[in-house]
Amino acid sequence: MFEEDQTENYTPLERLRHSSAHVMADAVQALFPGTKLAIGPAIETGFYYDMDVPRPLTAEDLEKIEAKMQEIVDRDEPFRREEVSKAEALELFKKRGEIYKVEIIEALPGDKVTLYRHGDFVDLCRGPHVESTGKIAAFKLLSVAGAYWRGDEKNKMLQRVYGTAFPEKPQLEAYLTQLREAEARDHRKLGKELDLFSMMEEEGPGLILWHPKGARVRATIEDFWRAEHRREGYELVYTPHMAKLDLWKTSGHVDFYKENMFSPMEVEGQDYEIKPMNCPFHVRIFNSRMKSYRELPVRLGELGTVYRFERSGVLHGLLRVRGFTQDDAHIFCRPDQLQGEVEQVLKMTLRFLGTFGFNEFELFLSTRPEKSVGSDENWDLATKALRGALEAQGLAFKV
Repeated sequence: MFEEDQTENYTPLERLRHSSAHVMADAVQALFPGTKLAIGPAIETGFYYDMDVPRPLTAEDLEKIEAKMQEIVDRDEPFRREEVSKAEALELFKKRGEIYKVEIIEALPGDKVTLYRHGDFVDLCRGPHVESTGKIAAFKLLSVAGAYWRGDEKNKMLQRVYGTAFPEKPQLEAYLTQLREAEARDHRKLGKELDLFSMMEEEGPGLILWHPKGARVRATIEDFWRAEHRREGYELVYTPHMAKLDLWKTSGHVDFYKENMFSPMEVEGQDYEIKPMNCPFHVRIFNSRMKSYRELPVRLGELGTVYRFERSGVLHGLLRVRGFTQDDAHIFCRPDQLQGEVEQVLKMTLRFLGTFGFNEFELFLSTRPEKSVGSDENWDLATKALRGALEAQGLAFKV
């Protein structure tokens, strides 16, 4: 692993997990000759390594890899850091057939790179690592998933092996128990057992079929949502599921959100697009007639179904889908009303979260992204109002 490390911020646990990723890669290459390595960082819950393995890995393979990892740990091989020239590193990894490492090295700035070795294994890596493989006392491989090289679906699909590691075995066992309990509560499992919803390949991945029981639960939540929004002065609207492509060009979605939109469809010589968001429709409703400043604020709300092109590799139950109904609203107000409206939205949001038992959360203040439209003045006004609303209610937040 090289390009994504933030080595100066590595904690002792992250060092341990980073080292575990190296040991796992060593074990996979020993068991499956011809395996090519991509990247393998430590992550919040453990570690992973993306690898180009000659054949698909199975659950039984993970057990074999763990056994081989234990052999490497038992040998207590020291991790050794080396600094070499880019030319030397390129020669080394080209000889080993490590095409992904070669691609990484070629894109790196500077003339020097660092390698880490243990035993006969070598990897392109900034580090840091634990002193030796013997320091890896408790580890477990968890799953295998697909991952495109560099996250680009045009590139080859690699195999991502996930694992975790802890300083001591009791910590590992506690974490594995937590995972088993979470699996028992997995909404995909419960949805099937309780006959709430289903997802079938025939209608397409990421598209949900709500069964009668699930529809009753959903309707109860939606009725609550409507009542709360009416109480807060929102006017409820309905908008179509598609519109001419020109609308999405005018709104900026084609320029800034195209990669998350489905391909347009032609209808009677005109290009149409199924909606990824409700925003342009709400703006059109507001602009449909002249209004006095005395009518402001105007609050529009909709439970609008939208469609987004989520890549198949990131789809996950009800959490990442291609079609979903969005709790959506837009407020049209004067600049002097802005902070007050944000405060009202915050209060309503906290009330919704509390109603459904979500009492522990973090707040983040979003600022202007690289891709954006609008003037600096308007962005400054909006950011100031958001910050002011958070501070007025005494809410801790991060930027």
